[in-house]
Amino acid sequence: MKGGEVKLVGAYVVVGSLILLDVITGILKAGYEHNIQSTKLRKGLYHKISEIIAILLVSVVQYGSNYVNFNISFPVTAVVIGYISVMEIISILENICKINPDLFQIFQRYLHKEDGDDNE
Repeated sequence: MKGGEVKLVGAYVVVGSLILLDVITGILKAGYEHNIQSTKLRKGLYHKISEIIAILLVSVVQYGSNYVNFNISFPVTAVVIGYISVMEIISILENICKINPDLFQIFQRYLHKEDGDDNE
């Protein structure tokens, strides 16, 4: 493996781990709030699957660009993985702060939401 490929594999592991941690903390939060609903769990699962599909799509497009003359020189895969990673980190922080409100004091500056903005 080349250096760039190793870094990309590491990025896949990181974003996959963050997605898994978000699912786990989301289920923990729902249990803590006594609000486990199959509809919300199913919707969340669809969101996570769509994130994985987006990562796979940009990875295939970037890899295949060399073979079908897309000429993509911009690291699209890294950008998408970075964006999804940031989304997951924020969601994980929101979940753990709901489970343990004392943590909110530490992370509140990163978790500002507009009133009524709940995309879960």
